[in-house]
Amino acid sequence: MHLKNNTMNRILIFLGLLLCTLASNAQNIQQVTGKVTDKIGPLAGVNILNKKRAGHGTMTDSEGNYSIRAAKGDILQFSFVGMETKEIVVDKTVINVLLSENTLLLDEVVAIGYGTSTKKDLTGAVASIKLEDSPSASLPTVNLLESLKGSLPGVDIGMTSSAGGDPSLNIRGQNSISASNTPLLVVDGIIGGSFSQLNPQDIATIDVLKDASSAAVYGSRAANGVIIVTTKRGKTDKPHLNLNAYYGIQSWTRKPKMMNGEKYNQFRKDQAIASGASGVDLGLEYILLPKEYEAYQAGSEIDWFDEVTQYAPTQNYQLSVSGANDKINYYVSANYLDQKGIIVGDKYNKASFLAKMDVNVFKWAKIGINLSGNIQDYSGMNASAYTATFISPWGFMNSTFAGHEDWLEVFPGGNTSWGNPLMDTHNIDDMDKRNNFDGKAYLEIRLPWIEGLSWRINGSYNLSQKKEGRFYHENYYVQTIKESEILNPSQFLKDANGYKKDTNGNSWLLNQILNYNHTFGEHRIDLTFMSERQRSHEDGVHATARDFSEAGTTVLGYNSLELGAADKRAIDTWKTQSSSLAYLGRINYVWRNRYHVSASFRRDGFSAFAEGHKYGNFKSAALAWTLSEEEFLQNSILSYLKLRLSYGENGNPSIKNYETFPKVGIGAYIFGTEYVKSQYQSSLANKTLGWEKTNAFNVGTDFGLFNDRLTGNIEYYNSNTTNLLVKRRLPSTSGYTSIFDNLGKVANWGLEIGLHSVNIETKDFQWNTSVSFWLNRNKIKSLYGIDSNKDGKEDDDIENSWFIGKSLGAVYDYTFDGIVQTDDIEYQEKYNMKPGDVKFKDLNEDGKIDAEDKSIIGYTKPNFTVNLKNTLTYKNFQLFFAIDWIAGGGKNNYYIQNNAVTFVPNTTGTSCNWLDKEYWTPETPSNTVPRVNYLQQNYKYGFYQSRAFVRLQDISLSYTFNPRILEKTHVFTDAKIFVSGKNLLTFTGWTGMDPETGQRIGGGNPSFKTVSFGLNVSF
Repeated sequence: MHLKNNTMNRILIFLGLLLCTLASNAQNIQQVTGKVTDKIGPLAGVNILNKKRAGHGTMTDSEGNYSIRAAKGDILQFSFVGMETKEIVVDKTVINVLLSENTLLLDEVVAIGYGTSTKKDLTGAVASIKLEDSPSASLPTVNLLESLKGSLPGVDIGMTSSAGGDPSLNIRGQNSISASNTPLLVVDGIIGGSFSQLNPQDIATIDVLKDASSAAVYGSRAANGVIIVTTKRGKTDKPHLNLNAYYGIQSWTRKPKMMNGEKYNQFRKDQAIASGASGVDLGLEYILLPKEYEAYQAGSEIDWFDEVTQYAPTQNYQLSVSGANDKINYYVSANYLDQKGIIVGDKYNKASFLAKMDVNVFKWAKIGINLSGNIQDYSGMNASAYTATFISPWGFMNSTFAGHEDWLEVFPGGNTSWGNPLMDTHNIDDMDKRNNFDGKAYLEIRLPWIEGLSWRINGSYNLSQKKEGRFYHENYYVQTIKESEILNPSQFLKDANGYKKDTNGNSWLLNQILNYNHTFGEHRIDLTFMSERQRSHEDGVHATARDFSEAGTTVLGYNSLELGAADKRAIDTWKTQSSSLAYLGRINYVWRNRYHVSASFRRDGFSAFAEGHKYGNFKSAALAWTLSEEEFLQNSILSYLKLRLSYGENGNPSIKNYETFPKVGIGAYIFGTEYVKSQYQSSLANKTLGWEKTNAFNVGTDFGLFNDRLTGNIEYYNSNTTNLLVKRRLPSTSGYTSIFDNLGKVANWGLEIGLHSVNIETKDFQWNTSVSFWLNRNKIKSLYGIDSNKDGKEDDDIENSWFIGKSLGAVYDYTFDGIVQTDDIEYQEKYNMKPGDVKFKDLNEDGKIDAEDKSIIGYTKPNFTVNLKNTLTYKNFQLFFAIDWIAGGGKNNYYIQNNAVTFVPNTTGTSCNWLDKEYWTPETPSNTVPRVNYLQQNYKYGFYQSRAFVRLQDISLSYTFNPRILEKTHVFTDAKIFVSGKNLLTFTGWTGMDPETGQRIGGGNPSFKTVSFGLNVSF
């Protein structure tokens, strides 16, 4: 009993002490009040968080006042959009806070070519993305371009429909008619490379030089814009190990609906009726081919599109280690990617590495090395999605394909022009392997006798190798003559054929940069002088062999070409090289952080152009005025405003080497009974061939409102490209068909708008939105300068759909006016048409439909593009989604493409079994698809549709683990898991395959959508 009393006493004493402690602590918590202001006045909506007490937070009212409970020693955090975050230790009950503008964003460094600049000092149109801060750029992707889509106004990025493919890329429209319109890629300061070679997880920032003044520092190569990629570096810390992995499943965005056997039987009956058959002749044993009827009786119905497509996995693994201190900075990574395509046989894998190191040798000297390489494998033959849409559903699958001809008879009329869609995957051995290695190094010296003066020398060396091979086994059906592969034309191979091709390339680049950057009171000057030299070399060998007739000679395939028939072997070799050099001078001047002047001059030389035309001069100038730094514009609404004006000249050297030389071809002729080889001049030389040149103006503004809660930029540009590199036709009397020449002129103008808003920002929830809008218009101002009919107007090039005064991408065709119906008696008699035929408009009303009735009915280019991105963060969860809208229509009928479908008589063998639509019959009078046996001169009629669409481009949900929890593991420092989707939903009126690729059903490989799961872990 005594023991129990002692225990109870002790408990009561403990509880009493605890209550006293709590009471004392409660008495220490007090009401802290104050006002939050900036240099203009009170700030409403400032977030205030007591970091010592979870759940204790508040916001300032409309007058900037706040009130929060806190104890002495607690830490209050004050944060607001566009302002620097402050933390204050509580030591009194009234705390007033002055927040300063956050200049970190304006001080952010961007690459401008042969140097860097801060955003606040830019005078040109430069778009930048810091990948670790961009939810879209950090999504799982095979090619970096895919994740940039919609993030950069004016940058058009297309889709790819094959594994490992490069999406199309275009900046501010099409400057050239026939030369390349691809932007220049610069990686870590060195020109060259491709996006397919880059590992997206290695990229730190991307800067796009859109206007001519910014890109002019790259002169001759910058007419189509410049994309500068900077890879990651180590961060000052102990070694940092990171693992990034994801796994995804790809499937088609829009799968065509194939005719099943029942619908196909009815289709063949309708064909027979339209051809005059009746009664017994309409039995399936008569209207189906023997092999089709045999399959029908056996119940062998095949959806060929299902046979050639698949759900395709993709997986990626990235491991990196990085770190830095005051002496050394390093980053090393290894990556492996494996991607299957949604077409059977389509596959791609890549292994790559990156190793970077910067060393501060002395206070005034730094050296660096950057090594990277990749091995890419595209080997394997794809099944044909196009062919799959033309085969009867009544057919046979065959496991060997060799020596099997029965499947040819599933084509109406026994037509063999298409081949089995899976034939290539079984009967061809294919090799396509590409290796690439890059080595870069630099030495930078800060010259001590003049403050701000530095000299840097950069060098790079690239090695590339491409190995190709293809072996066609016996009984492979050859559709067309392929002279380069020495194949028999249009028949089954009696004996095997093959070829092998090796291409090796190397290039080196060396530049020296002298830079002076110094501030004198209110003046800041940045001077750059650069000289650069580059040389490229390529050589290769191409061997072919035919008629592997001996048993066992095909085992090694393209690796045993010497086993082909002795008189059917051939070898071809080649070698090509080019060189270029450049000199650059640039000045950037800033006064009082508000008045900016920039100018540059570059002189380029390129060996591919003709003597006397190898050199070009490219200059630029730009002005900018930061009005928000002026005292008369200080207010609480406008937080930042800058106006920019620029002009620049750039070039395009996109011609093949030796285009200015006459070329020699190899031919053969019969001399007596001998087959004699000969040489002849195959092309003419153009001794005046020179650069395409583009000059452009840009007017832009950057702005921030409400303490940068809303920021954005607006750009307008106008450019003219002259001396277009085009093939000019030659009269037949010359003995040649064409010659490359500098002719013509194209103009472009456009508008770009980018907006970013912080919609909500509280302690636990944030919502940000980005909107991009852009449009481009262009016009052909001149072509060949020929006026053949002497009417004072320059001739158009109708064959290429190039029309003076009109946009590129013009659609020149007949105007579709529906389908001739049974009661269209007048039209039938006037134009000799039948019900079910395609109806065209007789534009010149001459009573006949001919080439004179063609006109420009629209354009293939979009009207405008809008991209909307939203990021919603709640505690550790983040939801991101992006919506893409490519608009068509307008008075000029933009973004159209032919999506015509025609059922033709079964003797042609092109009966389309995939069309599960209502074609015209007397009972079902369609007004879009003609009758099943429609075959006129214009049977490939133009049924043009808009490709406009709205698409859920990206969506992702991620969870970031609390660092405090991870610390307890003593292993992980950061961890995030995510699930994402790409191209999951599409809304469009286009009835073909994917509207963005513009494929008609059966018009090539379908585009795909992807669902991925992944994690990012740091140790």
